[in-house]
Order: sequence, then structure tokens, then C-alpha cells
Amino acid sequence: MIHFEKCLRVGFAHVLPIVLALVCFMPSPAAAQSHSHPLAQLSLEQIEAQIEAGELGKIRALSAEQNGETVYRKRFGKGELGDRVDIKSAGKSITALAVGAAIADRKLAGVEVKVWPFLGSPREGPHGAITIGDLLSMSSALDCNDWERRSPGQEEKMYRTRIWRDFALGLPARDYTRDADGDGPFSYCTAGVFLLGQVVEKAVGERFDLYVQRRLFDPLGIDGADWRRSRSGEVQSGGQLTISDTALLKIGRMVLDMGTWEGEQIVPREWIKSMLTPHHQLGEQVYYGRLWWAMPLRSSRGFEAAWMMKGNGGNIVAVVPNMDAVLVVQTENYNKSNAERRAFMALTALLKSLPIPEEE
Repeated sequence: MIHFEKCLRVGFAHVLPIVLALVCFMPSPAAAQSHSHPLAQLSLEQIEAQIEAGELGKIRALSAEQNGETVYRKRFGKGELGDRVDIKSAGKSITALAVGAAIADRKLAGVEVKVWPFLGSPREGPHGAITIGDLLSMSSALDCNDWERRSPGQEEKMYRTRIWRDFALGLPARDYTRDADGDGPFSYCTAGVFLLGQVVEKAVGERFDLYVQRRLFDPLGIDGADWRRSRSGEVQSGGQLTISDTALLKIGRMVLDMGTWEGEQIVPREWIKSMLTPHHQLGEQVYYGRLWWAMPLRSSRGFEAAWMMKGNGGNIVAVVPNMDAVLVVQTENYNKSNAERRAFMALTALLKSLPIPEEE
């Protein structure tokens, strides 16, 4: 069987034969079992009915575009079509794009650059060796794990403080060794991504949200996006971005088209390739690149590789190269144990509703 990681690396060429795609993304028995749950087989119309009946919690919007054209958009519950939703940690993926833009603007030399000189707090040992790449791949030496409540750097502890920068800079180091590829062990750390935004701010000489707006959002015609801030005014580049579904479709399309939008190269093609290269395998079919997730989604012909922005509550933007499609699920099912499962039910229904592209 061809390995999923290999398929992810070549999936954006837009020339991968359909037969190869089917071989690449056949799931393991465990993954197949999870995707074969009866609820995962619901049609889009059935999913709509369940959402409207309140059976899938507070899913607020579903959207899809294919071949550059919006083919489906629907709002559920309160509000109007196009109302913004806080996508939580899915915003981290935009921070990865901002780093790529800063490198393209020659404000950052690359992912091997040490972060501490940009943070105004020289450090020795493991701290001093932390690079931009470490923070992008969730593999720095910071003792920080949002999935462990006792971790010194757990996300909620940062939010209790007035100055998040002081909290993040004061985190201790953990036991840390790099593997043969130069990566440390994976540890999901929002504080580290917040520091990454601080590095971008220092490098470009502009507040993070203003830089993202000027450099990424303005060319895409996106306005009204709102980043959460600390009580001292720091921008949460680690997520918690309130944004519309149409904006997310545009961001996904720009990534799918290798950094281009309406003929303009917004982010370098090579950065998109680098950003979507797996650095960690977190499950049989789950990979992590540079603040982007990868896992298969089921279409009407089988399993397709997808790169994703993912956040609390099941907020997901899925880029599906072999279907030339971008899918968006926006929800307010925050901190619910079944939120992601419900979001994947909706994603599956959306993807299965799209026609299979003709083989070129």
C-alpha cells in the first residue's frame, strides 16, 4: 500500500491519477471502522435536517467550493448567512501563512532562525535553541501542553494572566531531544504559537493582526476578521479568530492553488509545500505539518487526502486537492467531547455531495 504521507506530498500536483488516489487513501481497518459509522453515511440533506433539529449541537455554517466556484453555503440557527464565528485554534493555520509571508518579505531568514533574539529576552540552553520551525511544528522545548491540565504552559493558565507574553516567556524547558529530522517531540502548545506571532510582529515592525490584514486578507478581499486580545492588548496569534465562512473559503482556495489568488502570488509556492509537509504522525491516518493537520476524508469514490485548519468545537477548513475542493464547517460546539465527530459527519456529507472531477 502506498503510504498516506507520500500521497500528501504529491497531492497538490493536480495530476495524480484517480486510481492512485484510491490506493493512497484507503484507510486502516480502525480508520475505516470509524468512517463507516451509520451517521457518517448521512446525505447532506439528512445532515441539514439533523442540524436544524438541534441534534448536532450548534453547527452554524456549512460551505463548499469546487473548481474555484462556491457550490454550497448554508447558515443554521441564529444569525444571518455570512455572520462571523470564532474558529478558535483553526486560526493557528493563518499564523503559518503569516510566517511564510514574512519570509517572502525578507523580514525573516527562514524556519531555522532562533526566536529568542526577536523576543528581547536572550536565553541559554534548550530555550535559546528554539527556532521558528519548532514553534510551527508544535515541537519546541517549552514545557507546554494544552492537552494536559497540569502542564505549566496549558492554554487556560495563560488566559488568566494580563500579559500573555510574560507568561509564555517564563515557561520552563522540558526534557528535549531532536530526532533524525531535527524535530523535537510533539506537544500542542498555544503559547508557543502566540510567541510566533510576537516574532512576526518584531520582524515586520507591524502589529500581527495589521500585518495579516495588509499582507494576506486585503489581497483576498477579506475584511471584518477579529483576533482575540489579552487584557494588555496582545493579539492572540495562537487562534481565537472571528471570521466569516466566505473568508475561509478564500483562504482555503489560495492554499489549494499553491499560494496564488486571481493570478497574484500571495504566499510563495515553496512555502505552501513546506507548510504542508508532515512533521509528526499522531495516529494511523493523522499527521501534523506546520500548524496544519492532515487526514483523509471520504468522498463518493473512497478516501481523499485533506489538509485542514482545525479548532475547538469542530471548526474546520478542509482543503481536498484531488477533489479541487474547499470545505468549511463553523460551529459553536466549544469544549464538547463529540464536537469534532459531528463536524466530520458534516464534512463527509459535504464532500460526498460534490461531483468527482473528470480525470485529465
